[in-house]
Amino acid sequence: MPPAVTSPTTAWRKEKVTFERCIPNVPQARTRIVLQHQPQPAQDVEPQVDVLVVGAGPTGLTAASEAIRHGLTVRIIESKSYRSTFSKALVAHARTLEVFETMGIADEILAEGTRFAALNTHAGRRRRAVRVSLLDQPWGDTAYPFWLSIPQYATERILEDHLNALGGEVEWQTTLDRLQDRADHVEATLTRADREDEVVRARWVVGADGGRSRVREQVGLRLDRSDAGATFVLADVKTSANLTEDEGHVFLHPAGLLLIVPMPEPRRWRIIAHVPTPPADAPLTIDAAFLDELIRERSGIEFGSHDVVWESQFNLSHGVADHYRRRRVFLAGDAAHVHSPVGGQGLNTGVQDAHNLLWKLGLARRMDAEAAERLLDSYEAERRPIGHAMVRGTAQVTRILTTRGSLIRTVVGAMAPAVIRRSAVQARLGRNVGMLDIAYPDSPIVPAAAVPAGAGRRMPNPELRACGRLYERLDRTGHTWVVRGAAGETTPDPNHPRWNGLPLVHVTDDALLHHVDGVAQVALVRPDRYIAAAGDTPEGVWSQVDGRLIPAPDVAAGTPATSD
Repeated sequence: MPPAVTSPTTAWRKEKVTFERCIPNVPQARTRIVLQHQPQPAQDVEPQVDVLVVGAGPTGLTAASEAIRHGLTVRIIESKSYRSTFSKALVAHARTLEVFETMGIADEILAEGTRFAALNTHAGRRRRAVRVSLLDQPWGDTAYPFWLSIPQYATERILEDHLNALGGEVEWQTTLDRLQDRADHVEATLTRADREDEVVRARWVVGADGGRSRVREQVGLRLDRSDAGATFVLADVKTSANLTEDEGHVFLHPAGLLLIVPMPEPRRWRIIAHVPTPPADAPLTIDAAFLDELIRERSGIEFGSHDVVWESQFNLSHGVADHYRRRRVFLAGDAAHVHSPVGGQGLNTGVQDAHNLLWKLGLARRMDAEAAERLLDSYEAERRPIGHAMVRGTAQVTRILTTRGSLIRTVVGAMAPAVIRRSAVQARLGRNVGMLDIAYPDSPIVPAAAVPAGAGRRMPNPELRACGRLYERLDRTGHTWVVRGAAGETTPDPNHPRWNGLPLVHVTDDALLHHVDGVAQVALVRPDRYIAAAGDTPEGVWSQVDGRLIPAPDVAAGTPATSD
């Protein structure tokens, strides 16, 4: 059995446990009821590992790496034999790049990608395309004001290398067979092709195992899919046509939607097209000839397709799991939400799910049970509405773009240029699509009285006149006070009891290149860069929060104050 990765301050004990298999032919629904309502009594044994992550895609790799970074032991399993070499998801958005920065891998991600300069919308060959400059939108305070084209295999490789550097390792060809709730831990039965079954006792399980999640099934959670009634084909292909390498194209043709999206490799493009649903026994052959004919019909471009390295076709469906948590088991990524590829939101949402969850597990490990439950309940309360809104939004856009009937598509194409020319619509392709305005005002750990002062929002990341940005000054794994003051104001004493031992960043207004709007002078910032509470004084802010949610070990790890 590969050892769990252990943080420098955490030890674990390895113990062999025997396990009795499920009785055959027992209906799955009855198993779900037992898991949901009748956890087995605690057996007074220590978990072998803090977190078991099931699934080694971007969400699972993020979860495993973040577990280690937050001082937890972790194992991560994947049923496949090796990491995929296909591109799949293609876009990393601004908020996800901020997450990667906090993890310490943003530079590697940027080096593998290419920035979208513009998106061109075509609504007929006789009409001039509407060009939207993505780089000129009002992005605001982020360090990443762009869409980044990066194939999923590159993102996964960087994440796996990062996990390995932290001491972790993916256990390939390892499948989850069964989960059993033991009240104070979860027993997971793992199956390998070349070894006997193994039972692992984990404090928590993170299901990041995709749309057909075994974890979700085992704990009796549902993800009811709605058929979108649309078939898409995807392909990564090289072209002999001379297209601007960093600009994407959307063609609204009566025959169907066509997207041509740049990839980092020169002259290679992602083709995304809505096509008539073929008979089940006669799937389409997606080769160079097929792509050339499709692109010629809808765009007029003689594409010259060659070197088709990946292709896929699927009937689109969407849905959100009924819950993201069942006691000690959590869902993240595609295990929690499935959706349209339009907008490139799925991978980004999954990475942000994991980032939100793991700092909470890291703190919960050091809390009393009541406080830990309150903190962990906030994961679903914060992330499920985001997943639901993402699925609903992409479904609506996809439904408009793939509406049945060539006449309706012609009308949509005729109206689209006028809509897209509006500055307000274009601006949504910046901060909105970049996921920078996601907020948690209804979270159970966000004080309602502090929401008008900025609580529940992402903390802005303005540039500092001296150098760098605000996020670079914040604690990477704990809470941080951010205090803004007038020019010449003395830096507060970080050792004063009013700061409760937490690290302090003091920034004067003249040190900011851009004004910070909508956030009070004193803000308590969470490890995920969201504002836990805000107000005029630290005493007032602290009175709003449950101090148990910031346990003493986290306080002791605080860093000294910094000031600009």
